[in-house]
Amino acid sequence: MKPILPVLMLVPLLAAGCVPEPETPPVMGEDSCGASRYLPLIGQSGVTISVPANVPYRSYKTGDPVTMDFSPSRLNFEHDKAGKLVRVSCG
Repeated sequence: MKPILPVLMLVPLLAAGCVPEPETPPVMGEDSCGASRYLPLIGQSGVTISVPANVPYRSYKTGDPVTMDFSPSRLNFEHDKAGKLVRVSCG
């Protein structure tokens, strides 16, 4: 029965090698969503942002929960708690 013990100790090590590698986020092209158009608005408070109807976007405050799904064509507008635009990005 002793020869089986070392073999059983190796089973968890062999099983650990079967774990898939995490997915790497897709590489987006430079300004794939047109965020650079909105960069001059960063730092302004209470701005009205006009986004074309066919462009996906989301607007949220720093610290708000947002989904982690990555969409290179989506615009992200991040505002601080005072309503000032602090970041514009794609994803």
